[in-house]
Amino acid sequence: MQPLSTRILSLSSSPTVALNAKAKQLKAEGYDVLNFAVGEPDFTTPQAIVDVAIKALNEGKTKYGPAGGGLPFRQAIANKLKRENQLNFDPADIVVGIGAKELLLHIFLATLNDGDEVIVPAPYWVSYSEQVKAAGAVPVIVPMTESPKLGVNVEELEKYITKKTRLLVLNSPSNPSGSILTDEELRRFGVLAIKHDLLIISDEIYEYLSFDAPHTSLLKLMPELQGRFILVNGLSKGFAMTGWRVGYTAGPPSVMKLVKSLQSHSSTCLPPFIEEAATWATDQGPKLMAKEIEILKKRRDIAVACLEEIPDIKFFKPEGAFYVFVDVRPALTKSSKFKDDDTLAFGEYLLMDHHIACVPGEAFGTPGFLRFSYATNEENIREGLSRLKTALSTLA
Repeated sequence: MQPLSTRILSLSSSPTVALNAKAKQLKAEGYDVLNFAVGEPDFTTPQAIVDVAIKALNEGKTKYGPAGGGLPFRQAIANKLKRENQLNFDPADIVVGIGAKELLLHIFLATLNDGDEVIVPAPYWVSYSEQVKAAGAVPVIVPMTESPKLGVNVEELEKYITKKTRLLVLNSPSNPSGSILTDEELRRFGVLAIKHDLLIISDEIYEYLSFDAPHTSLLKLMPELQGRFILVNGLSKGFAMTGWRVGYTAGPPSVMKLVKSLQSHSSTCLPPFIEEAATWATDQGPKLMAKEIEILKKRRDIAVACLEEIPDIKFFKPEGAFYVFVDVRPALTKSSKFKDDDTLAFGEYLLMDHHIACVPGEAFGTPGFLRFSYATNEENIREGLSRLKTALSTLA
């Protein structure tokens, strides 16, 4: 057999997908597994969105659509960005794809050459680093500070920029920490990008899940970044449409042209009946899921209250998304069984012995932490974190 791609062989599979599959397998075998690993709302898609898709199907809208998205949907996105974010994008500079994840990969492929470097602040979403590698570039992971927000100090981050640096990846609200960058923090990243002539990828997929303050995009604060700013968003989280795979990106025409070209050679298009439903949902905006978002906020508060009762852990109260990122190193230092930063082994122990599925911090570039998704019902949250408390109490 001929050699396989060394570039792709170097990639790790998604740990969140793998853990979710393992938790489902154990549950199918009869174990009472509580799954906090999966990154999706437990709500079903609003019926009104489903009805639009069904109507489109009944009208025979089952053929190929245009690569990069049809004009009605791209116009709806442009209107949304103007209405909700005060951002100005021509529909021609918007590309629709099969989820934000696919579009991110296409953006990296379109903007990077072999050996280029991409600044990725930790903790980071699991696919950033692997997609950068798949594009032949080098992810430069900037370790997080010990600040309560699990953020990256901008001055410290600048030390990692070299002549090979091409991109800076931002994600706010953050997966996995749930933190939100302040306006001042965003501006400092913008100034840094201008100073070093960097492109910025701003992953705003959790935009609607901003609980304590309205979401702000960096481009609104610094319109002068328009020529180097690439926005990535989608309908998966804010509309409970994860399985529909609807993502979009907006950015400089030269980049969007290449992303659209890649789209034409990969998935080609969204199914037209899905695109029609997504167009309708985009026109409705956050009001469509307002009740569910309030429920998620309440669940956030329940998770925080439960975690506050557990000794020897640290965590930052999440401001958005639906994750809480827990530092279990203080507890693991008391254990003879686990190293204080080996949450891969500890996460396996939690799954097999206590039947709690969560994602180890190694997946996000921060060993010693565990990510719990509270996008589940209140009973599961209380029971799951009670099991965590029990598991940690047995380590001493």
